Amino acid sequence: MGEEPVLDEAARRRKRTCAYLSMWAVDADVTALPVLIESAATVRKPLDVVGRAKAMCLCALKGQGLSQREVFAFADAYEVWDHLTLSENDFVLEPDPPHADLVQHAWLSEGLWVLEWSLGLIRHLAFPDNSVDVAEATRVCIEGLCTPLNPPDPASLRPAKDLLDAADVAFAFEGISLVARAQGVPLPGNIHPGIVFERHNAFAWLVRGG
Repeated sequence: MGEEPVLDEAARRRKRTCAYLSMWAVDADVTALPVLIESAATVRKPLDVVGRAKAMCLCALKGQGLSQREVFAFADAYEVWDHLTLSENDFVLEPDPPHADLVQHAWLSEGLWVLEWSLGLIRHLAFPDNSVDVAEATRVCIEGLCTPLNPPDPASLRPAKDLLDAADVAFAFEGISLVARAQGVPLPGNIHPGIVFERHNAFAWLVRGG
């Protein structure tokens, strides 16, 4: 008997994603969605991920009500300024941002959780039906990435295969969300669209280099 053919990387990853969706009884066809393979991915450097995580933590905290004095203290103490995007820098400097901006940035805790997972600070990413524990995400960031006595290991990023496996799931959920929105139907499995959106953005930054 001949050897069985070996699945290529894209087919293997998509098979894994479909199995994950099936496990959670999410009945959706994602086979037509593109798969990002390792040779085409641009994975961020670990220290860039650390900086981005600290920036997301700061913005999320301000979105949840951190005072302007506390915002500046956090940014100065943990060297966050250079890691903010232009829009995030404007948000951080605005003493009284609109409520919509506060809500938008508060959701960054979901992306922060993804980056903390990518750095090995948390064990796994749960099904996207319940929001992360904001206090826990903040604690992990401060104790794992910001404490001077416990500097991050610059080689601590998870293997690219693990990042891309998780990214494919996140991108599949985003595809499912877009279809549901276009059809005007609820997402299956109590999937939360806000969690899906923020995870997609975090992984797109992390493995696509953009």
